[in-house]
Amino acid sequence: MNTILIIAAMFACLFIVLFLGLPVALGLGGTAALFGYLYVPDVLMAAPSSFFSTPWQNILVTVPLFIFMGNIVRYSGIAQDAYDAAYKLIGHLPGGLAMGTVQVCTVFAAITGVTPPATITMGQIAYPSMMHYQYHRGIAIGSIGAGGALGALIPPSVPFIFYGILSNESVGALFLGGIIPGLILSILYVIYIGIRCKLQPHMGPAIPKDNRYSVREKIGAIAGIWPFLVLIIIVLGVIWMGVATPAEAAAFGAGGALLINILYRSLTWQIVKDSIIFTVKLVGMGFWILIAANFFVNIFSALGGQDVITSAVLGMPGGKWGALLMMMFIIMILGMVMDDWAIIMMVTPLFVPILNELDISTLWFGVLFIVNIQIAYLTPPFGFVLFWIKSILPEDVTMGDVYRSVLPFIGLQLIGLILLILFPELATWLPSTMR
Repeated sequence: MNTILIIAAMFACLFIVLFLGLPVALGLGGTAALFGYLYVPDVLMAAPSSFFSTPWQNILVTVPLFIFMGNIVRYSGIAQDAYDAAYKLIGHLPGGLAMGTVQVCTVFAAITGVTPPATITMGQIAYPSMMHYQYHRGIAIGSIGAGGALGALIPPSVPFIFYGILSNESVGALFLGGIIPGLILSILYVIYIGIRCKLQPHMGPAIPKDNRYSVREKIGAIAGIWPFLVLIIIVLGVIWMGVATPAEAAAFGAGGALLINILYRSLTWQIVKDSIIFTVKLVGMGFWILIAANFFVNIFSALGGQDVITSAVLGMPGGKWGALLMMMFIIMILGMVMDDWAIIMMVTPLFVPILNELDISTLWFGVLFIVNIQIAYLTPPFGFVLFWIKSILPEDVTMGDVYRSVLPFIGLQLIGLILLILFPELATWLPSTMR
């Protein structure tokens, strides 16, 4: 049977089982096992290797530590304090609450390392507040979705950790590479919200004058969250200055989050328990996907799939740029139907040889990859952030409302991606300053 037809059948089988609702890890592993048994049974011996060697990589210790740090902070109530600070500082501006939501999500992204916590938490906090002050549903939902998606890009980003492992790129450099693009996207969102609400005041009316606060009250609101901002700066700072590895910084961050919560008397055994449970569930899911993706790629390569993908991408018109755009397009399409971790683990081993062939920086491509993942997160019909948002909004909010609300922000993400393609230094300059 023709290699191309086998590869096409393999991907068709994978997408069918995913559409039917089979967990991603089982879909990847089961598809690999089926096609391995049918066409390359000798390679099935790669399965034990995937099970026992994949999880035992030192850098993977950062994943549970960063997720645990984020959840300790999430359950502590800091998101509510941060939103209250934004409410007091810029709520008097048109669209101020939506802009504040994006800003809080930006800070929250630098604590959690993943997308769901910021999206769900801010949906529960910010949406009712914006509805209370007569904000348009579209601007409210859009700001939560776009802001929440920043968790995949702004360090300590767990997707960067997995990409770094599979591409042999420095995780510390990837973390630093995501800072400027993350801030650019956050600023684009804030500018868009501000301009639109200025031109269309009904989209995001300013809070009444009677609800505005004095300078002293605003300073007090900021003081309530400064320890966590310091924690973020220190965690990233020790990586930037070369004082600690990402794993050591993750341990420091988790311990620091516990200490701050203890000092503020917001830590309870229930918070610790819930944080551990969430961390174990998410990490367990991620590791199983990593194992299954490793197995899938081994079978895929044994079938000749790597050669097919490499030839197809390198054969694109436009040379290096045509190949790059093709890879970006593949990632975007996969993002509509698959989880970000699964995409990273499945396509990174396939794309790295192409990047090396074209002399494309794996650091730059990694940042482009994760920005693209954010676009896929918000892209209908299967963007995962869309379903997370819908799950915590009132029943009168339809899926159509959610789709329409994120469209302008998808446009802004595309602008951010184009800027990064045109100006690679936006992603590579800060990592180049590492000592």
